[in-house]
Amino acid sequence: MNTISKLILVLSLFGWISCEKSNDPVIDDSDLLIGYWINPVAVDTFLKYERVGELKENAYGFGFKTGHSFVERKNAGWCGTPPVIYGDDQGTWARNDSLIDIEVPYWGGTAHYQWKIISLDNSSMTIAVLKQEFQE
Repeated sequence: MNTISKLILVLSLFGWISCEKSNDPVIDDSDLLIGYWINPVAVDTFLKYERVGELKENAYGFGFKTGHSFVERKNAGWCGTPPVIYGDDQGTWARNDSLIDIEVPYWGGTAHYQWKIISLDNSSMTIAVLKQEFQE
């Protein structure tokens, strides 16, 4: 293979890779909820989360995606004793003003969460947990 053919092949590969779609949420100014959220910190009776570009490998976090898709990275089994193994569960979400309803599987069945957004911006989100139900 000559040099020109190799150059064309390499440029074609870069073009193909750069056109590949990503499933990662991107900050959407029309809906700041879309994105990944980690590092929960209790502030009074609320939970404050930090926005990040991707979930950490071995830590709790979740992501709201377009199309009402939800991902929660959490303990993958019933035992919370170290070493904890994390896994991703795919669920759905719906929003009505400041209320968010989430349905996502967990190791023992299905979890239903209802959260109220207290504050939301490009870097953080503070919520009040209104409901957490776990059904087998």
